[in-house]
Amino acid sequence: MKEIWDLAISPPMLPLTILLVPVALFWLLSIIGAVDHDLFAVDMDGHDGSPHHDHPVFEWIHGSLRILNAREIPVMIVLSVLIIFLWGCAMLGNLWFNPAGTGWRGGLVSVGALFTAVVFTRFAVSPLKPLFRLVQDDPETGPPVVGRTGTVRTAFVTEREGQVEVDHRGAPLLLHARTAEGSPPLSRGTAILVIHHDSESGIHIVRAL
Repeated sequence: MKEIWDLAISPPMLPLTILLVPVALFWLLSIIGAVDHDLFAVDMDGHDGSPHHDHPVFEWIHGSLRILNAREIPVMIVLSVLIIFLWGCAMLGNLWFNPAGTGWRGGLVSVGALFTAVVFTRFAVSPLKPLFRLVQDDPETGPPVVGRTGTVRTAFVTEREGQVEVDHRGAPLLLHARTAEGSPPLSRGTAILVIHHDSESGIHIVRAL
């Protein structure tokens, strides 16, 4: 146990070990209900068209998270799995290939661990996709949802992405939503009306109420 601890706080591993702290705090706060669960409701289908999200950094983040299957799975779950795999792969890599704990070799191990963690994460979270489809898209909420009102839950709902929350049978229902072609984006908290449902894609077309 002491050997594992010593390796975890060694110079090549310390930054990755520190990354585990916010992950652990997030899930601890989530368990006790102190985290806003809107953080889980992230739709990665595209861009919202706002200048903020057109920034190259956000373009890169969106592309990276799509590679990790975050398009259909909550981002915090994917990032947590990625960080855990990254830490575990780096631990094994330093144990096997960098027993002396040198910085340059530790850097190479970290790069290799990142690529390995990305592959492992993609395969690990793939089985969760059907589960989250069931959670977000109730098969009994097709046409009956048309005409109901709700609110925008993601940062924006645009022609390409977004999610809204609609009251259905006394319980909130999270739906993938888009605005009609040519309509302006709707920001978080905007009251909306569901005006159409595409049964093939499961997408709901909404407009401001």
